Amino acid sequence: MDAAAMTRPALSPTDPLSEVADRYAVAVTPAMERLIDPGDPQDPIARQFLPDVRELDETPEERADPIDDAVHSPVEGVVHRYRDRCLLKITHVCPVYCRFCFRREMVGPGAAEPITVEKLDAALAYIEAHPEIWEVILTGGDPFVLSPRRAKDITQRLAAIAHVQVIRWHTRVPVVDPARVTPDFVSALK
Repeated sequence: MDAAAMTRPALSPTDPLSEVADRYAVAVTPAMERLIDPGDPQDPIARQFLPDVRELDETPEERADPIDDAVHSPVEGVVHRYRDRCLLKITHVCPVYCRFCFRREMVGPGAAEPITVEKLDAALAYIEAHPEIWEVILTGGDPFVLSPRRAKDITQRLAAIAHVQVIRWHTRVPVVDPARVTPDFVSALK
């Protein structure tokens, strides 16, 4: 199947790639779609985002949680693997789904519910109770899919924790969907 056809939201049930799309999320933004050369089956941009039937090949050593996030999750939404920093997983949605994603079983429509207000409160309480944490890395999914209001709320709440010195956003949005980075969103990060 060519790259242009794969950027459509739905695949034919008879398409061999439909099984990949049933298992792992597929999405390509218009910004990325415009950069894909549909005549090049090895297009490097297409290969980042468009499914390949080889994704269904699994080896015995593969695991659903390859980096052991669950082992290091003291509360839902927090991964505290290293003493002085933690991940705060605030969404399971991305504007594009990278084929190399090591969290691909955990992201995408229907993968998990978004973090609730109560779970976010518990995650922030955990961070506040651990003064050794000086860096919080917002991830998920892609945290830049949040609304400016929600991004501002989370940024302000983290900034209010005295020992949190760095708030880092793990995102590909500025590259894959630059129109989402609005002045309102940028203001929300301050």
